[in-house]
Formats: sequence, C-alpha cells, structure tokens
Amino acid sequence: MKAQKLIWGLIIIGIFFNSCSKNDDEIEVIEATPQYPMKSLIESGHMQVNYQKVNSPNTFEMGYKFKTFKSGKITALGTRIPNNETYRVTLWNAETETILATAMVVSSSGLLSFEDIEPIAIDSGTTYFVSVNTNDYYQFTNTGNDLFPVEMGDVLISGYGSSYGTSQTLPATFSETSYLGMVDIKFVANN
Repeated sequence: MKAQKLIWGLIIIGIFFNSCSKNDDEIEVIEATPQYPMKSLIESGHMQVNYQKVNSPNTFEMGYKFKTFKSGKITALGTRIPNNETYRVTLWNAETETILATAMVVSSSGLLSFEDIEPIAIDSGTTYFVSVNTNDYYQFTNTGNDLFPVEMGDVLISGYGSSYGTSQTLPATFSETSYLGMVDIKFVANN
C-alpha cells in the first residue's frame, strides 16, 4: 500500500512539474484569413464582365478607392488583365495622395496574379486607392445599377477611378456605375 501511495505521489509531482515547465511566453499568433475585396466582389456576381480590351491606344491609371472597417496590413498587390505582360500596381493613401507601395505584377492572361510587398499598415477609416497602369482591361457593369459603394468583408469599396496616361498619378475622376481594369489587394485584418 505504501508503494502505491509513493507511486501516485511521484506521478502527481511529475505532472505538476511537467505543466510548470511549459514556456508560457510562447503565444501562438493566429493570423486572420486574407481578404481579396475585388476578387470576392466579382465572384459574388455583383458585377459582370461587359467586354475586354487588349492593346487599346489609350493607357490609364485605374483602380478603386476603399476604406477598411478594421486596421490591418496589405501584404500583396494584384491584377487580372486579359494579356500576358508586366503591369505597375500602386497602393496610395488617397487622403495624403502619397504612394505607399508599388509592385510590378506579371499578368497571366485572365488569371488573378499577385506580387508580395513589404506589409503596409492600414488604419481603419482612412481612404486608400489601389491602381494599375494599363491599356489592357476588362469592363465590368451591373446591368445599369450602381456598383459602388459596396462592402466586401472588412473592406468598403467606394468607387472606381481613372486618369489618362502612363504617369503614376492618383486618379481624380470617379464612377459608381462602371469599373475598368481589375486590380486588387491582399488585406489581412488585425484580430
């Protein structure tokens, strides 16, 4: 009987020391699921491809204006273009008209292609803009209905914007009824 008590006592002490030896400083951080707002918007059926243009004589800086409902970070910039080329994609702080990141994205003819960037911190409620410079694009509509503003996950897309030319210029002309191009972000919200 004494032997059994001794064995049980040693087991309990072993369990106690084992649980105490765990490193409580090791906290597993689980990152939120990445969000691709324009990709999700198109996949939802909210807008449809009306036509595509390849090698248009006119080049535009085109994209969309957005805010997030949560702070977080943008970790990649992407585009879907109906041609195989390399395109300049730019992330802007629309309020300060500052370029936050630029990536050269290689398009894979009609497929969504992304290029990772150094993560950019995004503040909830601040207006941002993401654009691609191209003369190859899709035109999306919603059978005459407004496309924007629309919420996709933690992102509010408020309008499409464009400016004529090849310069890296923040667009100033906006529309709520059509969308040219197809540029997107990879947004990871803070938990």
